[in-house]
Amino acid sequence: MIRFPRAFAVVVLLAACSGDETPTLPPVEPPPATPAAPMSAIAAPVAGPRVPAATSARMAASHILVAYAGSLKALPNVTRSREEAIARANEVRAKVLAGGDFAGLAKQYSDDSTGPRGGSLGGFMAGTMVEPFEKATQALPVGGVSEVVDTPFGFHVIRRDALTEVHAKHLLVTWTDAERAPAGVTRSKAEAKARIEEAAAAVAAGTPWAEVVRKYSDGPLKEDGGDLGWFGPGQLAPMLDAAAFDLDIGATSAVVESPRGFHILQRAE
Repeated sequence: MIRFPRAFAVVVLLAACSGDETPTLPPVEPPPATPAAPMSAIAAPVAGPRVPAATSARMAASHILVAYAGSLKALPNVTRSREEAIARANEVRAKVLAGGDFAGLAKQYSDDSTGPRGGSLGGFMAGTMVEPFEKATQALPVGGVSEVVDTPFGFHVIRRDALTEVHAKHLLVTWTDAERAPAGVTRSKAEAKARIEEAAAAVAAGTPWAEVVRKYSDGPLKEDGGDLGWFGPGQLAPMLDAAAFDLDIGATSAVVESPRGFHILQRAE
């Protein structure tokens, strides 16, 4: 599968905030100019800014990938034949249809990097996955499970998920010994707290969000107004996740602390 979150910087930021690796599905040929949100081996991130997309043009899915020796991006330890992979994929699908827990089966059977988190790909734009995978997903109702789908990456069992996403922007102020603090940050935690409060006051006073972000943020997307694009539950650290999904459109969060620093989030859509 192939997917593209907004910008490689976004992917790095989301992964850093969540503490988990971003999913990896490889990109379609040619990669779309407008990336979507998080990823799998089937959907690899594309460099460039993440362009927010209307949710109506997006869908969400989870999948279980059974790779075989010689399939695209198969790990060296995958030695099963194509025939063995088909049989395994059909076995997994039968377990799902018999009421097995999809996330648990993904953790047990999937050869994709999304397996450890239950096979979830989150939301993605039409045109960002390999064609057989995307067509199968589009044909499913929410909660529906596909037949075994053959792609260059192997055989997939796909479940279409409800699309639950927000589009938000982010301002980060960190300190010298915070987790993954950028090189050159020398302020103390107390100085960082004072700086984020100054930024929050500027936003509250009506200073344009992008202007405040450019002035105060230590985040990699500051020149883009801190735009994270669309993302789903669980892609950020729990405290940021809760703040983002609790906001009304256009609203700005209170200051939130994480191991990476102090944050302010603003919901765009």
